[in-house]
Amino acid sequence: MVTTGVYNQNVSASIDPEDLVDATGIAEMLGIAHRNSVSVYQGRYPDMPRPLVYLGPGRPRLWSRRAVQAWATSTDLRSPQAVVKAELAEVELIGHRFAQGRFRSCYSLARQHGLGRGKGEKELPPTRRAAFEIALADAKVLDPAFQVRMPEGWLDPPGAKL
Repeated sequence: MVTTGVYNQNVSASIDPEDLVDATGIAEMLGIAHRNSVSVYQGRYPDMPRPLVYLGPGRPRLWSRRAVQAWATSTDLRSPQAVVKAELAEVELIGHRFAQGRFRSCYSLARQHGLGRGKGEKELPPTRRAAFEIALADAKVLDPAFQVRMPEGWLDPPGAKL
């Protein structure tokens, strides 16, 4: 059992060495291209498990393999761009083509911002409804009759984090 270098204060002093994995292992588990992207995920997903062991600058950080696997199965790991693309594919935009383009653009920007894309402070909640209301108001400036048809419950999907 490893008993030194505990990084996360919420972890007991005993860690199973067989359960430890470094950033390269996490990148492989999550299907990300490079080990450095693990730090991007740490910023994008606040609930992602943090390293259990940190031995100092320039040395590997180690995570619990089981904790990362459990987190990955319970989290939508698509990029904000992929989330927005899938959501917009589910709706029908009715109105002038410029208003449709304005809606898509505003929805995309607001939704990705809410989902954590970018480094600035996140003022928007990560919900479809918040992005939708901003985009709809913007599109109606160009076409007051503009409408969006969407599946039942699309704005507030039950149990969805996104």
